[in-house]
Amino acid sequence: MSKRRMSWLAVVVLTAVLIAAAAYWSPHAPPHAVPPRVDKVSIALSMTPHSSIVHIAVEKGFFARHGLDVIVVPTTHGKEAIALLAADVVDFATAAEPPIVIATMNGVPLAIVASIFNVASENAIVALRDRGIARTHDLAGKRIGVAFGTSGDYFLWAFLTRNRLSPRAVTLVDTDAAHIADAIGRGDVDAVATWPPVLYGIQSALGERAVSIYGADAYTEGHFVVGNAAFVHAHPEVVVNMVRALFEAERFMRSDPEAALAIVSRRVGAEEEGLGPIWKKFDFSVGMSQSSLSTLEDVARWAMARQYVTARPMPNFLSDLYLDALLAVRPERVTVIR
Repeated sequence: MSKRRMSWLAVVVLTAVLIAAAAYWSPHAPPHAVPPRVDKVSIALSMTPHSSIVHIAVEKGFFARHGLDVIVVPTTHGKEAIALLAADVVDFATAAEPPIVIATMNGVPLAIVASIFNVASENAIVALRDRGIARTHDLAGKRIGVAFGTSGDYFLWAFLTRNRLSPRAVTLVDTDAAHIADAIGRGDVDAVATWPPVLYGIQSALGERAVSIYGADAYTEGHFVVGNAAFVHAHPEVVVNMVRALFEAERFMRSDPEAALAIVSRRVGAEEEGLGPIWKKFDFSVGMSQSSLSTLEDVARWAMARQYVTARPMPNFLSDLYLDALLAVRPERVTVIR
């Protein structure tokens, strides 16, 4: 065979190899494409508007878009979600500060991944007018139903303290969030402290019988995505993809708040008419701020005062924050001093 023919043959073979390689790696050749990695994770998700960003990420397929197959375990509130996380039933949970702080101080290894919600005026005390309650100081000597160890519990304590009414001046009745509406409806308690959408249901059911007492300056509540510490540190790429999905959900909520409200209302079982008026007061943003760290410390003082945890020097909650994922995706959203 001549050298020229051998050279021509070599060119033909090389070209064929390059074409085959291009076809193999092309996104238009699915039979040969390498499938994207899919990680299966589970999350105990509170059926409340506080977890809206996560609800949107599930509903709109943002987790799936980032390679996560998320199994949702619905819970009535964050305390229940943290209990499932502590029992190793799920990998992640959504909750407010009180159950997170109590679990952490009781030795549960948690990793706080991101803040997803803040609001200053959505918790409230709903009281019965016919029990002689019209304003804050009328609560003295009354029985108040509240789910112990929850954001409603902390709000009530902070609210009474701010209004110079000793928490010892009232009788606190541990009432599960799922049954708190029934408790006040039957008159088992004189008032309850709770959050939306349970709050709206109680107000609607009681009508003119109820008086609602808000305390915007008592507690700016945050809601967080929290993970099993061992799982989070062992799977940093999973956490990064989760945070990316959360940011995508945040963008959707900002670009189309009406659609987001409709989705969340349906998912958490709340009427749009009830949730709508306060929807604009909610701050749905992903990040981690220094103020969140300060609130964790305030809640720790309350937890020790309420004897939910053993009294001790203030723990360093900075060590419970897992900031790597946020710093990898949107470092400007981390304002924690570290």
